[in-house]
Amino acid sequence: MRRRDVLIDLGLVAVAALDGVLGLYTTDLLELVLTLVGAAGLLLRRKIPLLSLALALPALFLTGGPIASVIALYTVASAATGMVWLVVATAVTFLGLGLSWDTFTSVNDHVLAIVYATMTSGGAVALGRLRRNQSRLSASLDELRRARADENRRVAREAVAEERAHLAREMHDVVSHQVSLITVQAGALMVRADDPEVVETADTIRTLASTTLSELRQMLLVLRADGPEAAPLGPQPTLRHLDEILHPTDLEVDARIDLREGLPPATQRAVYRTIQEGLTNVRKHAPGSAVTVSATSTDTGGVRVVLRNAASPAPRPDPAPTARLGHLGLSERAHMLGGSFRAGPLADGGYEIDLRLPAGP
Repeated sequence: MRRRDVLIDLGLVAVAALDGVLGLYTTDLLELVLTLVGAAGLLLRRKIPLLSLALALPALFLTGGPIASVIALYTVASAATGMVWLVVATAVTFLGLGLSWDTFTSVNDHVLAIVYATMTSGGAVALGRLRRNQSRLSASLDELRRARADENRRVAREAVAEERAHLAREMHDVVSHQVSLITVQAGALMVRADDPEVVETADTIRTLASTTLSELRQMLLVLRADGPEAAPLGPQPTLRHLDEILHPTDLEVDARIDLREGLPPATQRAVYRTIQEGLTNVRKHAPGSAVTVSATSTDTGGVRVVLRNAASPAPRPDPAPTARLGHLGLSERAHMLGGSFRAGPLADGGYEIDLRLPAGP
């Protein structure tokens, strides 16, 4: 029971008890006890309304104190689901209110007693049924709001699914086609070239393009699915896959990896993607520069990754195009894990990436 309801019940008990206390000089001990019992019975009105009314009726018939019985009748009217008990409770209360009239010396007294009993018991029943209808209407409105919210979520999911399907079609028609052409052209170059370095470079391009095409197809499946559960991504990279990117043939990388065992998968993916993005940026913006990679566990059990490259040996005549979203994605990933991400140029012309993640579970 809420605190507000408890305070209301205590207030009603106090009012009903006050009715007996104020008439103490005209009542005997039995009448006072019956009044207090009827008042205390109001504490049961929310759970057992009929019992609450039954405890209040003796005081109504013997003392004429109507407060407890009227409040209990109101509660019965607001809680009753069937009409039989409500009619019985109303009739008994009506009879007690009519008989509580002090004297009947004329027809007018009888008429006034009936009017008084009718208005008092009828008013309590009317207010109780009004309260019941209000509660049912409120419940119906809550149900309607929930149904409308569910409908809005369904419409939103359908809109997202439609947009994802549209993005999947565009990616397939544009990106997938271009990557496939890169793979084919790199394979043809391997066959025709005589220079071993050109053949090795073409093989690297073909391998990277094939890997990109495979990952792109997985992403297309996810975009076309109703949810990630329907078409999950393939195995995500972990720390075990770091060797695949830390020993490239086109970069001089000095790596020091000293991370504790049992890091959460999300933390391992963040480390991998940060190093991967850093090495990709070196290839695009500072080809040929030396790179140092440090991934260590902190004293508090967290992780720190620092990737630093020197200035490019020679200016690149045609900078590689970029969407400039790589660092944004890494920063968002770090913040979701409760860490931080910083990237920026160094005084000597180099560039540094600094990722810090807290200790995982």
